[in-house]
Amino acid sequence: MHTFVNQVARINGVINEWVWGIPMLILIISTGIWMSIRTGFFQIVRAKIVGDETFFAIFKKRHVTKTKDKKAISQFQALSTALAATIGTGNIAGVATALTIGGPGAIFWMWVSAFFGMMTNFSENVLGIYYRRKNMYGEWSGGAMYYLENGLGSKKGMKKIAKFLAILFAIFCVLASFGIGNMTQVNSIADAMHSNFGIPTLVMGIILAVIAALVVIGGIKRIGRVTEKLVPFMALAYIIGALVIFFINYRQIPYVFGSIFKDAFNVSAVGGGIGGYVIKRAATMGFKRGVFSNEAGLGSSVMVHSSSDVKEPVIQGMWGIFEVFFDTIIVCTLTAFVLLSSSSDAKSQAKVFANITTDSQTFSIAEHIDEDKEVPLIDKEYSTLVIDVDSDGNAKLYTEAPADGEYLELKAYGNSYYVKASKKEDRTEDDYIYTNIMSIKGNVAKDSNGKTVKDSNGNVVLDSVKVEQINGVSLVTYAFSQKFGDVAAKLLAIAILLFAFSTVLGWSFYGTKAIEYLFGTKSMVFYKVIFVCFIVVGATLNLSLAWSIADTLNGLMAIPNLIGVLALSGTVVKITRNYTKRKIKKDDVNLEPMLSAFPDIQKEQEEKMRAEEA
Repeated sequence: MHTFVNQVARINGVINEWVWGIPMLILIISTGIWMSIRTGFFQIVRAKIVGDETFFAIFKKRHVTKTKDKKAISQFQALSTALAATIGTGNIAGVATALTIGGPGAIFWMWVSAFFGMMTNFSENVLGIYYRRKNMYGEWSGGAMYYLENGLGSKKGMKKIAKFLAILFAIFCVLASFGIGNMTQVNSIADAMHSNFGIPTLVMGIILAVIAALVVIGGIKRIGRVTEKLVPFMALAYIIGALVIFFINYRQIPYVFGSIFKDAFNVSAVGGGIGGYVIKRAATMGFKRGVFSNEAGLGSSVMVHSSSDVKEPVIQGMWGIFEVFFDTIIVCTLTAFVLLSSSSDAKSQAKVFANITTDSQTFSIAEHIDEDKEVPLIDKEYSTLVIDVDSDGNAKLYTEAPADGEYLELKAYGNSYYVKASKKEDRTEDDYIYTNIMSIKGNVAKDSNGKTVKDSNGNVVLDSVKVEQINGVSLVTYAFSQKFGDVAAKLLAIAILLFAFSTVLGWSFYGTKAIEYLFGTKSMVFYKVIFVCFIVVGATLNLSLAWSIADTLNGLMAIPNLIGVLALSGTVVKITRNYTKRKIKKDDVNLEPMLSAFPDIQKEQEEKMRAEEA
């Protein structure tokens, strides 16, 4: 069984490396560039109109937040549900990872990915509304599978290929919904609640399953009602916390943004070329985490946007632009500022190594900073740890310094130990990071009976030390704790609860629509029951492999989706021009609107528009 799991992990690793590799990232970004060019950079030229029809419309236009349609959700509910699935741990852990590996410059490339990703999301939403259909219950069903089958499939000789791509997308979506949209998110919640509040993971899983069942089984109307209240609350709470640090650290503004722009175009080598070039690592991590964060190009959020009561495809396209802007430009940038403007109160490596304990201690690894000076949490210069560790982060301790190789001396409980130092030529790209802190703790030696080994003086004996990068949520928690104290960990745990659970709600709907496309409307109830049961599973199991597989499936969704977006780019342009002539330039107010690819829906939507305008 162990061999089988390792084989699955190896195969998945190869596929994942390709799915989230440079070629795929280029394809995703290129699609956004192509759609930006074809629409005349709509996200810039029509920025004011986008703002008026989205964010400002929330406060000015009642129909944006309320709907009379019993089978649809409002435009704001559609946005909230989409943001519920995208604003998650990626906005916290993803940004921290991008900065740790790619440096400050990664944020610039994250912005670039978001800028062009706005038009990818716009295009997905326009196509989603234009090609959506109604199911047997009168509810809207839309998404990449529908514009692939009915849009791409309408082109000469493409019917079978389009149907195959649509089915492929739906399969990837269903499988990903159990992983990245369910178990892995719940696992993050359960771990955070257990470590900060002592709640057993099984208990947390059952509680989450019950709450999710009450929401998910109620369908999109109930999901929309929950997310329209949950998303603004959780986003506002996190933004307020980040803004507090922003204003406290306002003197760091020139340094933070200067580092971002300077590092983005830094062509120097990392570790003498061993760790690659700064600009390559920054661009790769920025693009990757940007796509992870806003999901533009993956074809996921369009499924919930297609359930909106909106008539005009371009209006929902504008919500797609705002979704990416808010998720990446606002939330991710604030997280980045918190990390880049924060400093560390960690002890120097020398002081910590002189007193190793079984408790985790944070120490500074910045070699180029004087010990007496304040150490930035994320630096514009890369650092590296010289201890040689195994795949689990453990380093064996020796009681005597070996004759060969380089070793560092550590002291613990009155005893001296030696740990092997890594050679520069043996270091890999992963050994060079921009985070200036790491954690270390001693592992107690056990005898054959499993009892703790002690020396003649009664002191605990260590057999190894565990050294870990402080990354992801832990790094953001550390930054917040510098200003808010120990309460930061609990506040972030609650934030993770809200972020991750809202992601579960959003992805439950994505999976529901995908399963409906594959097996029909009646299959949705069965899927929802299984989805809720998997929440308990996710809370109690170690899901490292499941996370990796789900990550791969999530990325695979992009392939058929982007084929559809690129093949139907002409349709997006026609619909956008049609709307621009009628509503923006008002050159031809009598021009027939392009609302749907299907005559019956086109007629129905036109009649509703006339009734609303009367």
